This record gives sequence, C-alpha cells and structure tokens, in this order.
Amino acid sequence: MKSIPILLLHLLLIYGASVNAQQIHGTVKNKQGEILPFATVWVANQNKGTTANENGQYAIKLGQGKHEVVFRFLGHSPKSFTVVIESPQEDKKLDVVLEEQAIDLAEVNVGGLKEDPALGIMRRMIAMAPFHLRELDAYEAKAYVKGSGKVTEVSSLVKILGGKKIEKEMGVKVGSTYVLEGINQVIYQKPNRLQEKVISNRNNLPAALNQGLNLRVTQTNFYRPKVWGSLWSPFGPQAFQLYRFAYLGSFTQNGMTISKIKVQPKASYDDLFEGFVQVVEDTWSIYSFLLKFKDSNGEYEFSQQNALFQGVWMPIQYDSHVQFDAFGVKANFRYITQIKQYQIQVNPAYLVKPTLIEERLNKDLAKEINREKLKEPKKALGKELTRKKLKEVIKEVDKLEKKENLAKMDGLSSDYTFEVDSMARTKSESFWEDERQVPLTESEKIGYQEADSLWKAGADKRRKDSVNALPKFYIRHLYTGKFYNYEKNFIGKSINLSSFGGGFNAIDGFYLDKSVVYRNRFGRNNYLSLGADVRYAFARKAWNGDVFLERNFDENRQFFKLELGSNVYQINRNNPISPFLNMFYSLLLSENYVRLFQKNYVSANYQYQFTPKLRFISYIEFRNREVLSNSVEHGWLKQDKLFEPNMPSNVAWGDQVPPRANQWASSLGIRWQPMSTWSRNNGVRRINNNEGPSFQFNYAFGAGDDQFQRLTADYSQFINLARLGSLQMQLSYTFYLQKATNFLDYSHFNGNQTLFISANDQSFRTLPYYAFSTTDQHIKLHAKWEPRKLLFSQWNILTQYGIREYLVYNRLQLLAGPNQGAYQELVYGISGIGKFLGLELAYPVSNWVPERFKLLLRFPF
Repeated sequence: MKSIPILLLHLLLIYGASVNAQQIHGTVKNKQGEILPFATVWVANQNKGTTANENGQYAIKLGQGKHEVVFRFLGHSPKSFTVVIESPQEDKKLDVVLEEQAIDLAEVNVGGLKEDPALGIMRRMIAMAPFHLRELDAYEAKAYVKGSGKVTEVSSLVKILGGKKIEKEMGVKVGSTYVLEGINQVIYQKPNRLQEKVISNRNNLPAALNQGLNLRVTQTNFYRPKVWGSLWSPFGPQAFQLYRFAYLGSFTQNGMTISKIKVQPKASYDDLFEGFVQVVEDTWSIYSFLLKFKDSNGEYEFSQQNALFQGVWMPIQYDSHVQFDAFGVKANFRYITQIKQYQIQVNPAYLVKPTLIEERLNKDLAKEINREKLKEPKKALGKELTRKKLKEVIKEVDKLEKKENLAKMDGLSSDYTFEVDSMARTKSESFWEDERQVPLTESEKIGYQEADSLWKAGADKRRKDSVNALPKFYIRHLYTGKFYNYEKNFIGKSINLSSFGGGFNAIDGFYLDKSVVYRNRFGRNNYLSLGADVRYAFARKAWNGDVFLERNFDENRQFFKLELGSNVYQINRNNPISPFLNMFYSLLLSENYVRLFQKNYVSANYQYQFTPKLRFISYIEFRNREVLSNSVEHGWLKQDKLFEPNMPSNVAWGDQVPPRANQWASSLGIRWQPMSTWSRNNGVRRINNNEGPSFQFNYAFGAGDDQFQRLTADYSQFINLARLGSLQMQLSYTFYLQKATNFLDYSHFNGNQTLFISANDQSFRTLPYYAFSTTDQHIKLHAKWEPRKLLFSQWNILTQYGIREYLVYNRLQLLAGPNQGAYQELVYGISGIGKFLGLELAYPVSNWVPERFKLLLRFPF
C-alpha cells in the first residue's frame, strides 16, 4: 500500500515536468462540449505541429514571439489564433472550441450540366493526380510517430489453447495499453528514393516483444492508383469504375474553395474505401480525407490532413485506426504520424499548375487545346489544358526527364533505406518532452512507469542473458529441431537443424527424414550455404540422402548450386500430391498415389540476372535412375484392397518398367519479364514485375542410355480487371525435337485423383496423375477469373467475412499421339470458408475421364 502514494507522486512529478515553459496547452472540443480526439494543431511560422491525444489534450512548445496557431479537425471549420509568448517561462492555457463546418451547397456553379458536381470535381482531381506525384524534386522532414494498441478481449477457446502461456511467455496482458514512439528523419529524392533514420525511440512493450521494433513514417500516397499495394485509391485512374461520388458542399478558406465529396464503393469489397475527401479546387489537391474499409479481420479507418508549403499541399498528419476481431482475439490499434520541419524543393517544371477546363462546358476550347501541337512540354504545364492534354504533356515531360531520373536511381524503380541511430534508445526524458507531438494519456503514462519498473527489475537477468545469449546445443534438439542464429545485422553464421519429418507410402512404408543447413551471410543477399539431408525407409530398409553447396551473390544477380547424393523423388517433379495427403489415403483407404523413383546424381545449377527483365537459367546433371517397387501391400484399413504398382499405367508408354540407366541431362533457359524493374530495400535488390507478363523459353536434352530433346515456351500473368475482378493465366507449349526413350522424361501434368486440392493454380482437378503423360507436342492452359460479384458474393456480409468466388478453365491439348485431342475442365470455387478453407465443383469435358461433377475441399497450401 505504501507504493501507491509513491507511484501517484511519481506520476505527478512527471506531469509537472512535462508542462515546460514557452508553450501552450489545452483541450480541443466541439460546441457541444465533446472532446475532439487527435485534432491537428499547426504552427505555420515554425513549420511544425502536434496532435491532440485521444482525450483531446494537446501541448506544444513555441518559443518567444508571435505565432499563428491553426486548429483543425475533420468535418469542422479550422480556427486560427495569434499567440504571443513574451517571457521564457510563460505557459499559456488555450482551450479551443471548433464548430462544425458550414457547408454551402449553392457555391458550385454546375454550368447547366445535368450531373452531380462531384463528378466534374473528381474528374479533374484524378487527372491531376499524376501531376502531384511529380511536383517535388526533394524534401526533408522530421516526424513524430506513435503507435498504441490494446487487446480488449480473448475468447474462452483461445484462453484454453494457450492464453495463459502467451501472457506468461510474451507478457501481453488483456486490457493493458502498449505504446511505441519514434522521432524519425526522412529524406526524399525524386523519382523514388527515400532514406529514413530513427533518431530516437521508446516503448513499453514486454521484454519478449521489445527486440529492435521500430516505427516507420507513414508514406501512403493516395495520388497513386493503389494504396498499400492492394487497395484502390479514389483518386486513381480506375476510380470511376469502382466508386460513386456525391457532392456534399464546399467552404472557403484563405480565398480557396474546398469541396467535400462523399466516396462510396459501387460494390462492397475489401479493397475499396468509403468515406469522404476534401479537395482544394483549381489546384485539385488533397486537403484532407477520412476513408474506411473492412475485411474478414476487422475494420480500418485512415485519415490524412495536408497543409500548404511553397504552393504544394503536403501531408502533416496521418491517423490509422484498426479494430481487429479475428481468431478469437479482439484488439484495437492506432498509428499516428505527425510531420514537421518540412524543407521542400519543387520540380521547376511543375511549379506553375495548369488550369483544367471542363470539356463539356467548353467544347470548342477543348478541341482547340487538344489539336495544339506540343513544342515545349514543360512550359505547357502552366497553361489551360484539358484532362486529355494534361496526360499527353506529363508523358512528354517524363520522356525529357527519364534519362536524368534513371541516372539518379542507378537503374532502380525505388530505393528505400531504413536505419536506427545507435543512441536511439538512450535519449533523455527532457528530449522526449521537447519532441513528443502527442501528449500521453494517463493510461499510457502508467504503462511507461510499469515498463520502466520491469526494465529496472530485470537488469540482472538481462546481464546474465547477454552472456548466455548465443544459442546452445542440447540433445533434445536432435528430435525437436533448432535454429541457431549467430548473425548480427544480417552478417554472420546460422545453423538450421530440422525436426524429424516423415510419412508413409507404398514404396517406403514408414520413413523418417532430417536435414541440417549451415549458412554464412556476408550481407543481406550475399550468402554461402552448406546442407545435408538424410532419409531412412523402414520397409525398403534403405538409406538415402544428399548434400549441397549454394552461393547467392552479386546483389541477387547470380546464383550457383552444386548438389550430389542418392534420393527418392516423385516421377512428376512438380509433386502433384503432397506426401501428407498421400499418407492419409494410403493408411486409411489403401490408395497410394505417390509414384517414386531413386536417383543417384551429381548436379550443378547456375542462374544470372542480366537485367531486371532478363534472367539466364542453366542446369546440368549426371544421374543414374531407377523406378522403385512397392514394399508394402496395403494400408491399415481396407486390407483386402492392394496398392497399385508403383509404375503408373500410361496410354502412350504402357505399363512396362523402364530399366535402370545412366543419363547426362541439361537445360538452358531464358526468362523475360518486359515490365520488370529493380527495387532496393535496405540494400536488398529485388525484382518488381507487378502485373507484367512473364515469358520463359527452355531447351532441355538427355544423352546416354536415355535420350530426348524438348523445347518449352511458357507465358504467365496476373491481370487486375478493376471492377471486373482479376484474371490469372498460365499458357505453355511443349515440342519434342527427339521423343523421350524413358517414361521419366515424359511431360507429366498436375492431375488429381483425390477429393482434396491445394492452392496450386496450375493443376487439373479430375485428370489422372500419369495416365496421359506424353512425349508429343502439347498445349496447356490454366485460367482463373475471380470476379468481385458472382453468386454468394452478392451479399456484402459474406464478402466482408472473406468469402470469394472464382471460375477456372483448364485445358490440355495433345497435338499428336494416341490421345490426340483436348481435355477440358470447368471449375466453380468458393474460398474463405472458416478463413482458410475452400470448396470447388469441377466438371471435366472430354472422353478421357467420366463426365461427372466432382466436389473438392481446397486448402490454402
């Protein structure tokens, strides 16, 4: 009990210390006396601001002199105050009352057009989005980032399954508020280079979670067609296909007209927003917005407020709010970014904004502008333009700047660097009182005090743990497996010892396998690996295994792998059936679908990425292969039903077992992705293909006892159809220059003879695994269309739960051989049942298999 007064006194001292001199503080409310949480406070002459906390309380240091302080809250009129700080110790309390925005519906002159004014506003706003993406050459800013979260409820089932264990081991308590704060410096250079550095950070997370966790400045840009890579922006070029817009009125601020537009999706979907946006007319810039979306895991709300800097409306506040409700856990999270101290450099070509005319009100002028030839594109940006002409001008300016931009980016489409200052965790409390932009609530202060107490109490344990931090080997790890990580900052060594794996099939009976991989990292994407795998089949009484050496280097451009051993593989190396599912069918139904062969081999693989668009792939192997025989006759159940022979029956090959033979095999291939670009994230180079097509051309041959020559051309692409959904396509053509003399070298297809299907989109649902394997030329097509609305997805409640529907068309066209003709499948599927399961109804169209419906259960792996 004595500790309670001491704790309260400690909290009062902290609060008293936080009310420093030369500042203003207070509460922001509306006319009804209701608090306005997370209201924005902006000091224009100091180029900085703050945000009120969830209780509407704010505090900001100003320094001596006269200051113009503006208070803003979404849906309310901004209010400006002139604040004079006269003495070094002066502390002013300023409680602010904001009124709801007076929206004037009569201000917009629709010019006789019989349409909602929002449509014309949004047409010009969307047309100007590419302009705003190019406005800046560079900027620097400092940002205060704050994340907070609370687990509000845990279901009884989760508690039974491990709720107490999570609380004990992870330290997460239901009802406790956890806070992370950061002061970050951001530097941007066009076209897409961003450097971010954490100057200071702190949190009250439990020790088990407090391992190098840092917040990043929100960099969401709604002028881009997509937000966070998957959500459609209401300012993107596809917006009118996906959204409805309604005019809610306008108001005037500092001589500028700001219109409020309602945003509503045409169909409820988890990649579409609803809410409202506020648009600065004439410049067609974002003033602010509040947008929401839902998915099967919860509800999300995102708001942004902008301020004017050198003629550019820059974000000064991002506020994200998540209400999570999934997997028996309810929680809420908030993520706030308050940006200050902007230093911006405007692109000279985009300094003067064009005057966008409304084509339907000025038809003759629009025709004249569209006919005018472009002589000086950069100067044309400051003139009267139509939306069509603006697009043309920006395209020409991009051509002029392309060479300069490529030189600046070293051939990269994006370059992001994130680092943490070595002294980030050591900043004093006074530093935080100066830099913190959002006052802490009482629960957050208490949370920090509890964390500080636990941190001090655990000092001795941390010292001991630091001595024993490196992972050690224990005998039990031979059974359970263990990852021994001795890396630091992605440099160093690690060992991955797997747990025992195993299964059952008709060839091996029960088997066990285990692997170990040693890796030495010289950088994030520069490593050397050595590994080994060992396998024992009990019924076959045989040991198998292999070893490999792998090298990845040259910023992910080059890859080399050398491998040798003796192991067993499925005849179709794409593994059409999982070993686990086969074990289930073998033991319970006496149906074995895995077909295995043994290979003794030595192989080498080399790949080189010439450009982000072009990759060379090569492979050479000397091997001795043998198709194995069954060692077990039946499973546990249905023992009167014997397993089929391991050698599959095939229409073209027959059922004879190919003899054991030696072979030299090699392949040379090129993968071409014409729309791919390089990106770099913290020094790691990656390829971005987005929705671009991928083409691969491959020549493979075999020499020695078993011979063949094969050419293959593949095409694949994911196409986003906006309001029509998405389309995935894979098309393959194979031609044998020399027919294979061994069934193992035939072309095999991903068939399915079970009632289950994996998430592999390049698989047939009812085609037998090996019956129609071929050494003749053939074409293979897989197409999957996922519309936004079909049958069950017409109901919003089901789409929000995560239910998705899709249609699949699969086709195998054999152009020669005994089965010359086409096999086709039509598939209707539902995914998202119970968050991860799916159902499919497949119907084959051919004389290869019986034409009857087949119901399958789909797993996401």
